[in-house]
Amino acid sequence: MTYQVRFEGNALIQLGGFPEDAFETLLARVLELVDAPWDAEVMPPGDDPAFRRAVFGAGLGLVSFRSDDDAELIRIFEIIWIG
Repeated sequence: MTYQVRFEGNALIQLGGFPEDAFETLLARVLELVDAPWDAEVMPPGDDPAFRRAVFGAGLGLVSFRSDDDAELIRIFEIIWIG
């Protein structure tokens, strides 16, 4: 099963001016997540397993998303890059 991806809200804003090398590592991680969205940690407090986050870019980035299994859709809502 392969999920679709949408960048939404703050994630769209955060992509503006995102460094090219960081974007490439983000894209590589997102491509892994479309095949296995459960390969990410559940966000605290852990009440809803649909909300997850994954590290990318050798630990310099964090992508937060909601996985909708019924729609097979990953909605990315926040990206953090400290590199």
